[in-house]
Formats: sequence, structure tokens, C-alpha cells
Amino acid sequence: MSLIKHSIYNLAGFVIPTLVAIPSLGILARTLGTESFGLFTLAFAVVGYASIFDAGLTRAVIREISIFREDLQERKNIISTATITVAILGLFAAILIFLSVGEIAGFLNVSNDLTSNFEKSFKLLSIAVPVFLVNQIWLASLEGMERFANINIQRTITSSALAILPAIFAYYNHTLYSAILGLVIGRIASLTISFFFAQKFIVSAGIRFNYKTLRRLIMFGGWITISNIISPIMVYFDRFVISHVLGANKVAFYTAPSEAVARLLNIPAALSRALFPKLSSNSLASDKNKLEKLSFYLMLGACLPIVIVGFVFANTIMTVWMGSAYAGEPATILRILLIGFIFNALAQIPFSKIQAAGYAKITATLHMCELVPYLIALYYLTNHFSLIGTAIAWTLRVSLDFFALYILSRKKYVSR
Repeated sequence: MSLIKHSIYNLAGFVIPTLVAIPSLGILARTLGTESFGLFTLAFAVVGYASIFDAGLTRAVIREISIFREDLQERKNIISTATITVAILGLFAAILIFLSVGEIAGFLNVSNDLTSNFEKSFKLLSIAVPVFLVNQIWLASLEGMERFANINIQRTITSSALAILPAIFAYYNHTLYSAILGLVIGRIASLTISFFFAQKFIVSAGIRFNYKTLRRLIMFGGWITISNIISPIMVYFDRFVISHVLGANKVAFYTAPSEAVARLLNIPAALSRALFPKLSSNSLASDKNKLEKLSFYLMLGACLPIVIVGFVFANTIMTVWMGSAYAGEPATILRILLIGFIFNALAQIPFSKIQAAGYAKITATLHMCELVPYLIALYYLTNHFSLIGTAIAWTLRVSLDFFALYILSRKKYVSR
């Protein structure tokens, strides 16, 4: 079945980068020291949070390209209009970060001896934002056409570069700035390779801006934007809360196990990326139900054994990977996050089903309802139970999110 084949293609695109990232993160942790390594992981979070500036267009492009796959002219309008829009928004975001580095350093409680290097590093990081956003649009166009083999060749090369370049730069010059420089170069390389794979489509689309196409993209993407504003808060804000409440020197002890779980989330992402365009283009309810059922079996079969192994050998994994400083509490955090991981993985299926049906409003509304209770729980548990409390807050949130999404995906107007 093509769902399985495309999922395997997607997963293959994550395997090699993950194998590269594991030792690379270990090198970064040892060469940068705990505080600089924690700030480096926050740099990843900043770029990830920049997805709010794509106005939901990345997800909208996948859906629209899938729907208009037989209409070449409209596909050209989609890719060109979306590229121009996110490039402008990305430049605005880059300027905003560049001008706010002093305030960001203060909020994160960066140590005085690292403040200068931090500010210089995050000014450099701002360059990566528009590059990242445009790259997401070009990859989305390939994804909408289900060209998963091309996507995953690109992902294998570029994700490996994003993992290894910061480690190489930091190995020879043990500073946060060097690691960020490697990250920015990796982002630029990623955009270049994406252009190579999609150049025929991008060049033929030309520079055109179609207001009708943009309006249609925004109508779907507008609700995605709300999710894109809220989701990164719920995904990344735990790290910022730790830095603000406990100090930047504590961030690494949480982000190390959190990064391990983030790498594992590539597994459900591989399946959901294959599932979304299929659900978007399929109009038969019976076929959608079969795809959904198969997806749950695949997800559990792929994720549950990993969770069991990780739970049992958490302490060994953390010390071998990151060093002896990460024994004890970080291993406990890993176990707690792994429980959340299995629920987060399963949640990808009803999430894709709801959005493929065109009801992005539902997922956005759910995220809005989750946001305030999660932030209250996150702050309270971090303040009272330190890093363990942060992990508990995240796991509780993703578990409840799965059950809510599953119930909402059963509604008749979604399932038909």
C-alpha cells in the first residue's frame, strides 16, 4: 500500500540524520558546556517558533497542491504566491529577532559572562528565519505532489548537515557563536538543495502574486496560523520557562532528554506526512477509515517497542550519549517524556484527519483551549518541582491533547 511505502520513504529520510545527530549533540554538550548547550537548543526552538510567520501557508500549500495536482497553472500560482508571502514575513521576523536580542538575553537569565556571545549569536541566527520559511514552502509543494523520495533525499542530506555542522564548528572553536554559525550555514544549504529538487517547478512558476490564490490559502491557513502560534508555545515554551525560572544553566539537563524525544517524534511525523495528502485527496469515507485504522496499527508497532527500551535503559542512554553529568534526573525526565511521546505520536493521526477534512478551525480552537491551562501547570510544576515538574506538565498536556483530538475526529462532519 502506498501509505506504507511513503511512510517508509519519510522514515528513511529521518534515520540517517538521527544517527548523525546523536553523536553530534553529545559532542556539542561536551564542548560547549551545559549553559551554552542549553542556549544552543533554545536557538533551534527560536527558528522552530518562527513558523508562526508562515501564516499557516506551509500546511495550506500541501493541501492545495494535492487538490490542484491536475491544474498546472494553479499550482504555479500557489507556489509563487506562497513563496513571496513567507519571504516578506520571514524578513520581518528576522528584523524583530535582531533588534530584540538584549531583551531575549534578559528574559532567559543568561549568565553575564555569556551575554555578549549570546547576543552576537542570536543576531546571526536571525538570518536563518526567512531561509527556513521559504524552504518549508518549497518542500510543501513536493509533499503535496507526494514526491516523498525526492523530499527524503533532501531531508537526509540537509538534516545531517544541520546536525553535524554545528558540532564541527563548535569542536574547533568552543563557543555558542561557532555552533550557531554552523546551524545557519546548514539552513542555507538546505534551501539550496530544496531548490535543486524543485527548481523546474519553482522557475516555471516565476514571480507572480495571485490575490485570489492567497485569499484561498489564508482562509485555510489562517486557522493553521493560530495553531502555529500556539503549538510552538506548547512545544518549546517549557525550555524558556526553565531558563527564566531556574536559570539558563539548567536548560541543558531538560533539553537533552527532550531532544531525544524530539528525534523520536520523526517516526510519527513520517506517517502523518504520508497520511495528510492522501486524506486530503480521498473523498470516500470508507477509504479514509481504512487509512486511519492502518495508521494506528503502524504507529503503535513502530513506537511502543522504542518507548519500552528507552524507559528501561534511560540512565545508560543519557550517560553514554551526553556524559556522566546527565545521569540521574535527566534519565528520569526521559522516562516521563517517553510516556508523553506515545500519546503525542498517536495524536498525529486524528490531527491529520481533522485538518485534511478542511477543519483546521477545530485544531486551532482546541489549541487555544489548551494554552492557558498548560502554561499555568507548566509554571506551577516547574516552580515547585523543578525539571521533573516541567516534564510532567508536557506529558499531561500531550496525553489530554490526544484524547481530545480522537473524540473530535469521530464527529460526523469530519468522518464523512
